[in-house]
Amino acid sequence: MKTIEPPEIDKRVGMLVYVTRSPPVAGRIREKVEDFEVEEVTDLRIVERRMERGYAVYLMEKRRMDMFTAVRRVARLLGVSVKDVRYAGLKDTVAVTRQYITVPADRLSEVKENLDDGRVSLRLVGYSNRRLRPGALRGNRFKIAVSLRDKGELKKFIDALKELSELSGIPGFYGYQRFGVRRPNTHVVGRFIVKRMWDAAVREIAGNPYPWEPPLSYEARRLFEEGKLKEALEKYPRTLFYERLVVRKLLEGHSPLEVLKHLPRSLRLLYVSGYQSYLFNLALSRRLIETKLDPTAIMEGDIVRGAKDSSMVRRGLSVIYMVAPGVGVRFERLRGRPGELIREVMAEEDVKPEEFKVEELGIKCKAVFREVFMKFTELKLTVQPGSKPVLSFTLPQGGYATVLLRELLKQDPLKAGF
Repeated sequence: MKTIEPPEIDKRVGMLVYVTRSPPVAGRIREKVEDFEVEEVTDLRIVERRMERGYAVYLMEKRRMDMFTAVRRVARLLGVSVKDVRYAGLKDTVAVTRQYITVPADRLSEVKENLDDGRVSLRLVGYSNRRLRPGALRGNRFKIAVSLRDKGELKKFIDALKELSELSGIPGFYGYQRFGVRRPNTHVVGRFIVKRMWDAAVREIAGNPYPWEPPLSYEARRLFEEGKLKEALEKYPRTLFYERLVVRKLLEGHSPLEVLKHLPRSLRLLYVSGYQSYLFNLALSRRLIETKLDPTAIMEGDIVRGAKDSSMVRRGLSVIYMVAPGVGVRFERLRGRPGELIREVMAEEDVKPEEFKVEELGIKCKAVFREVFMKFTELKLTVQPGSKPVLSFTLPQGGYATVLLRELLKQDPLKAGF
């Protein structure tokens, strides 16, 4: 069967191939926010007894909201600083998501068990002797309703699901949400920062309209490009908080580097790590092409936890790692063809590992291991008359539901509601 060409947005974020050969399915997700549910699986040890020097643990539910906005609202609800609110991972914006947050117990003037502002709710679940940090989770459970055009598409979807089930996992790509869908440029800003191109980074944040953006945002960015900063500031939707911040600081006379320093460190880090993710995706795509689209194939020089056996990888008993580039010994340890692949990508991008230490902005992105193949569990499709088919599954920490869904639907991510 002929391989299917991925859409333009996939290519922009480094996902150049599919590993399944099933045909495209006319379907979409997120027709309403309740169609996409995510629940975090934590590895945090939680107790009921309050720890004076420990951390209060809340289960946070948010609806149609990005994580940075949610954290600001949580901080207001609890009466603490944004820096006190810690979490293990970013979750989808257009979704109902449930995840854990920690707050130092001694920062809470009053421990409230239940809080709700209409879009974010908090429920106290206990206390822990350690705070959450990025990546400190086992995985995520997903429950996703898929709208299909007709019964013929349902049959194609079921057939695609059977093929994916036989593979039992997905490539370890960083998904669309890592980069943006309507505006896939987190990594573009990150590259400008890594290359110390401060002016270009600021322009990419606040200007450079993308064709998939809503009209109001597009117009505001166009005005920014024309140098009409006051008019742009009036036009930006209130939801574009950081774009508005950038323009205000420029109007106050700050240099591009100073403007970037006014952004939260977590956001600056997100940009640079987004560029790491893009380079990883490119290298993984090339690897998959060389291994004939087999994400469980082991190459000479691979870093493998467990037996170097593809069947063991498929069963989840062994794990193959590649490295997302950055500073540190993990990058220096790269050997064989996997090392060549990432170095080839970096040479073409004209970027060096040491450039991921951006002292001017207080950022240091270390090279990180990431799985080549991510095994899913609990994959199940529920089909009931008169209702949308519901797909549920669990992915390990770092796995993206939309990477699994793109293998099934093979649609333009905007049309598919990703």
